[in-house]
Amino acid sequence: MKNMMLLALGLYLFSSCQRGGDGYTIQGNLTHMTDSVLYLARQEGNMPVFDTLSVTNGKFSFSGKTDHPVFAQIITSDQRSGFPLYLEPGTIEVTGDADSMAIGKVSVGGTPNNDDLNEFMHIQQPYVPIMMAMQSNYVQAQMSGDSVTARQIEVTTDSIQNVINGKMVAFVQSHPKSLVSVLVLRGMMNDLTSDQLSQLYASLDTAVQHSEYGQPIGARLQVEQKTSIGSAAPDFTMNDTTGKPVSLSSFRGKYVLVDFWASWCGPCRAENPNVVKIYNQYKDKNFTILGVSLDQTKDAWEKAIKDDHLTWNHVSDLQFWDNSAAQLYGVEAIPANFLIGPDGKIIAKDLRGDALGQKLAQLLQ
Repeated sequence: MKNMMLLALGLYLFSSCQRGGDGYTIQGNLTHMTDSVLYLARQEGNMPVFDTLSVTNGKFSFSGKTDHPVFAQIITSDQRSGFPLYLEPGTIEVTGDADSMAIGKVSVGGTPNNDDLNEFMHIQQPYVPIMMAMQSNYVQAQMSGDSVTARQIEVTTDSIQNVINGKMVAFVQSHPKSLVSVLVLRGMMNDLTSDQLSQLYASLDTAVQHSEYGQPIGARLQVEQKTSIGSAAPDFTMNDTTGKPVSLSSFRGKYVLVDFWASWCGPCRAENPNVVKIYNQYKDKNFTILGVSLDQTKDAWEKAIKDDHLTWNHVSDLQFWDNSAAQLYGVEAIPANFLIGPDGKIIAKDLRGDALGQKLAQLLQ
């Protein structure tokens, strides 16, 4: 399932916090706060930094300096709840109910980016408990082996996600000069087409585009251009389960589905029966699959291949999200796939469920 609640469910997009600069003060007042300590989490250089916030009767205060806005989070001592904020010059006011912290019912404001962040949090907050409940039900269905229910939950979740995406897009369009807009875009990248992402990114103020938060989106768009439909599929070579190197280009002349997945990915495993069915239907019609796993251990990878009856070619460098092919293709969420034609050009992307079978029926009838 797509983890769309990019703020309330804890998307950590830290940046460097330099010495010097202008001062900021965080003033907090949270009702029902029983913890005597909270932590302010951010990044300095390559190291995460946690400052201690002493809490008395739900109130706390912290001051520091920064020469540019820094995304951070205030989290509980057990790290199970928290909320985001920007460290930037001025007085940052934090109010709310500690009991509702996990579902985003905390207000942060008083400075430009925090006011924008608070506005966005209020837009998405009604959907947080719904999505959390859907996630819990999905995990239960997966654990019980109920793939039908899991798939139904996925469909419902996608429908809700579409509604949320519309609200996110509207926010970005109305806040072109806000760093919150690039935060929202980074959380949406896997739900937008390359053209949609490009248009929204182009609508942002140049300074926001060139910020350390905006630059990764520009880099992603460059990768998207290389893997756009009609482009030549970037070649790669990776070892199979026996240690033998396999190149994508070795399948030239066939229709190839490059399928990014992993043994630990519930949605991938739920989709596998459909992929198996389609493979068996078209494997003798100039079609094959090259599975690229984002696993970390060979045993888990091989067990999933066997358990799910995946009888096509499989490769992996066992580097998790640092998988070189995944990075080459800009894969940031799985399952993901690319359908490549006999000429080596990309025909389609992310074909799941009936869409894959329908596409192959058009091509191979």
